[in-house]
Amino acid sequence: ETRRGRVARQAVVALRWAKVGLVMKGVGKALYVVEAKEIDAPAGQAPIYWRLLTTHAIQTQQQAHQLIYWYSLRWNIEQVFRLLKQKGLQVELLDLETGKALVQLTLLALFAASKIMLLHLASKQKEAVPLAESFTQQEVACMQALQKRYEGKTAKQRNPYPQDSLQWCYWIIARLGGWKPHEKQAGVITLLRGWNYFQHILHGWTLAQKFVS
Repeated sequence: ETRRGRVARQAVVALRWAKVGLVMKGVGKALYVVEAKEIDAPAGQAPIYWRLLTTHAIQTQQQAHQLIYWYSLRWNIEQVFRLLKQKGLQVELLDLETGKALVQLTLLALFAASKIMLLHLASKQKEAVPLAESFTQQEVACMQALQKRYEGKTAKQRNPYPQDSLQWCYWIIARLGGWKPHEKQAGVITLLRGWNYFQHILHGWTLAQKFVS
């Protein structure tokens, strides 16, 4: 959590779980508590300590690990909502007549947010993440044309990633969003800004390919 001054690290934790019961005004609810506490945290760092309540049955170590993994993804979920809300696609400002129309536009916004998250998560991987079918041939061809414009003369100013990787796409979209290679990794809002700009460029580029010989 770099926003709190905590550098990412691998941690060894002690894992415990138990079934508990909560009672309020005579009404009871059976839950499970899972506790993960870091062993031998680095000097000067507060140990990681998670205590989670869940309705999922936790009876094995594998089930406890699964719950911890789900919880570890919470920041990614928050990032998706950040993309959808005021600083991003602003779905809360939509003024539509029907709920169906709102759902349809929200799904379109989620599609765009998923593209951004795909690039954001790929940028954190040390190994190249295959491009596969994440982008169309036209999108990739347009990015290839844009790369020539946004690369500099020095090695640090060039796209360092394999062209068939998601990281390669991330670099170009981040540059379109105003990110510079000497800066830390681009955040999701910068990537969204770059993605929106790319859509306008792609539209013009596609028309040019179609009508200009």
